[in-house]
Amino acid sequence: MFCAGADLAEARQGLSSDGPREIVRLQRQIATLPKPVVVELAGPVRAGGLGLVGAADIVIAADSVTFALTEVRLGLAPSAISLSLLPRLAPRAAADIFLSGRTFDAAEAAAIGLVTRCVPDDELAAAVAEALTDLVKGSPQGLAETKRLLTSDLVSRIDRDGEQAAQRSAALFASPEAQRAMQAFLDRR
Repeated sequence: MFCAGADLAEARQGLSSDGPREIVRLQRQIATLPKPVVVELAGPVRAGGLGLVGAADIVIAADSVTFALTEVRLGLAPSAISLSLLPRLAPRAAADIFLSGRTFDAAEAAAIGLVTRCVPDDELAAAVAEALTDLVKGSPQGLAETKRLLTSDLVSRIDRDGEQAAQRSAALFASPEAQRAMQAFLDRR
């Protein structure tokens, strides 16, 4: 598992806005680092984990990796992580995966702009090494300034909408409908 997002057992006991604020802060930190952030995906990515993927600069996924935004099935919305996801995705693709909560594969993730590319599982390490080799050829200033160009809209969106998204997320987690859905999910384990 790359990342499953919020701990539902913890969220079931009441989630303050600190958790969503932290995911907003982390997305901003990834986007504003002066060096490119490369993500190697070798396991499932769910819910909040997609926000980390969305904030990264280069994402290389093994073919076997699956993704899902399951929030809608729990009475939630991907509020905080939408900050980094919506700029990466085609609007129709975003509507599909946000509203359905369905699981999709790495090839589809690449096609809709969530990941940079997908490769056969046994070629993942080599593909990441190749990407890193290419990046180290860039000068620190060139990389930082180019990254700033590429992420300026994303950072502006986080700065403009981050607090509201965190508050909305916290309110949804605290809602009676989400609390019942999270308990039902946990009881099925």
